Amino acid sequence: MAKDQARLVRIVAVGVSTAWGMVLHLSGVTVGSSMQRLLAYVPSVLVLLTVAFDLWVWKWPGIHMLVGRPRVDGTWRTTIRPHKNSRIPKNGNRGPITSAVVIEQTFWTVTARLLTAESSSMSEVASMRAHGDSREQCLLTYTYRNEPKQQHRPRSSPHRGACEFTVVGRLPKTLSGTYWTDRFTVGDMDLVLVDRRKDRNSLAGLPPTP
Repeated sequence: MAKDQARLVRIVAVGVSTAWGMVLHLSGVTVGSSMQRLLAYVPSVLVLLTVAFDLWVWKWPGIHMLVGRPRVDGTWRTTIRPHKNSRIPKNGNRGPITSAVVIEQTFWTVTARLLTAESSSMSEVASMRAHGDSREQCLLTYTYRNEPKQQHRPRSSPHRGACEFTVVGRLPKTLSGTYWTDRFTVGDMDLVLVDRRKDRNSLAGLPPTP
């Protein structure tokens, strides 16, 4: 998907530049020194427009509806429910586990952090892709590395895993999904949007769900 998006950006940039040249040619404009300076700014303007679109413009209400990419950035209150057959260490938390997922998102990228009372996880590879032929559902998937706090490491070692969430609609307020780890644990996760903040690094001060 990332390759397709990058290709789209290149096509748009080349298309705009080509169209600009054709307009100048068909209008019979003679390119003087002033015009040369103006044309020199075109690539920079294209880059700035692309960056602005990636970071902010795609989220504007009217444009957001046109591009069709779900907006999932923000803090999500999360309930983790390990499967009863998961190989959870002795004295480990068998849930439900209250946590939070903090998602940062641009049009072309997405990252996620999971925060619990005992550990934190950071996504290593993440993507959002269409779910089959559906126009209203996407799949948000990512792999992560979990780092338990030092006091919990005697029974909970660092590990890797993956999550997959079903995203329904353009501005979802809830997400649901599953996770699995290389410690042979699996389970379900339910997420409820709290707010659009992306600077949290702990569960402290997490407000109640609206």
